Amino acid sequence: MIKDSFSEIFGDKNRVLVVLGHPDDNEIICGGIVARLLSEGKKVRSIAMTNGGKGFQNRTDINEKEFGEIRKNEQLEAGKELGLAKEDIFNLDIPDGELEDNLENIEKVVFHIRQFKPDIIITQNPFDNINTFNSETHWVNHRDHRHTALLTIDAAYPYSRDRGFFPDHFTKYNLEPHIVSEILFSDAYSYPDVSYFDITKYINKKRNALLKHKNAFTPEIVEEEFLEETKLEPEKNFERLRYYKI
Repeated sequence: MIKDSFSEIFGDKNRVLVVLGHPDDNEIICGGIVARLLSEGKKVRSIAMTNGGKGFQNRTDINEKEFGEIRKNEQLEAGKELGLAKEDIFNLDIPDGELEDNLENIEKVVFHIRQFKPDIIITQNPFDNINTFNSETHWVNHRDHRHTALLTIDAAYPYSRDRGFFPDHFTKYNLEPHIVSEILFSDAYSYPDVSYFDITKYINKKRNALLKHKNAFTPEIVEEEFLEETKLEPEKNFERLRYYKI
C-alpha cells in the first residue's frame, strides 16, 4: 500500500508557492495536490516563468506572440478550475525556451518569495538532464524546466533571506526577507525517496484543469499520459514529488 505523505509534508503548512516553467506545468505536475491544498484552506500561489509561446510545434496558422497569449489565458482558466483565485495565478511572460538561470530571473522569484512568504515551494527537477519514468520511458528535462529549478533553489537560498540581495525590495516595495527551507521537486519517478500524494478525490479537478490547455495537448494525452501515470493503486490516484529540507 502506498503511503500518502500529504499530511506529513503539508499538515503544518499554510502557504505553498508553485514555481514552474510553462503555463501547463502546474496542472500536469501537481494539479491534484493544488486542488487538495485549496480544499483544506491552504493558500497557494502558482507562477509560470514563461508564456509557452513557441509550443505551437508544426502549426503555420499562428505566431509566437499570439500563441503565448492563448497559453497564458489557458493557464488562467486551468488554475481557476483547480480553485486558484485569479490574483494567485502569475505568468512572468519570459519568452518560451529563453529562460536563463541568471540574477535577473532569480530576482523575480525572490520577489514572490518575499511577498507571498511561503512555507514550502514546489518546483521542477534540478537533478537530471534526462527524466526517467521507468526502464523504457525517458524524456529530455526541458531547458526551461532545468533553469526554473536552479534559479528557484537559488532564490530560496540565500537570495530571499539576505538583505544584501535586491535591497530595493525593502525600500521600494516594503517587503521583508523570508526564509523557506522546504522544497518539493517534480519528475522524481525513478528516485527511491519519492513522496506520494493521494489525489483520488481531486482527479476530476485535475482532468478538467488539464482540458483547459486545449492548445497544448489533446484529451487523449490528458487521459492516456497525465492521468494514467497517477493510477498507482486500484481506484486510487497519486502525484509524486521529491522532498528536501535545505
